[in-house]
Amino acid sequence: MTIKRKIYIMVSWVLVVICMGIIFLLSAQNGEESSDLSGSFVMALLNGLGIAIEEGLLRSIAHCLEFMGLSVLLFNAIYVSWCLKITPIIAFFSTVLYAITDEIHQIFVPERAFQISDILVDSTGALIGVIASFIILKTILFVKKRGNKNGNS
Repeated sequence: MTIKRKIYIMVSWVLVVICMGIIFLLSAQNGEESSDLSGSFVMALLNGLGIAIEEGLLRSIAHCLEFMGLSVLLFNAIYVSWCLKITPIIAFFSTVLYAITDEIHQIFVPERAFQISDILVDSTGALIGVIASFIILKTILFVKKRGNKNGNS
């Protein structure tokens, strides 16, 4: 294994840990802090663009996106580390497991609660991320294979 590959694998896992840390820190905010974060800047930006969106919907989109990002990072890290055929399954279920632990964590945060609906939204984001990652991977492998058949590297 080359040094370049080792560094790529290490960076991939560091990004997974950073994403998990960000999700943990966001979940550690009490209800008011969390509401202020999602409500102030993003709502002002959307309103400035002429887009009206309910805060609850915005929070659901944010949940979906953060866990979609985590599943993409996990998919990449798992695939580059071990090239497993079950990478999509491992990435999806690992992300869902993290979503569950995230909701358990929120039980201990003032003004926050465990919500099954959040786990479902997070799982939807994980599924979208894994499907997108799988399609991108298959496309890259197809292009590489086709390039090699044509004598290109």
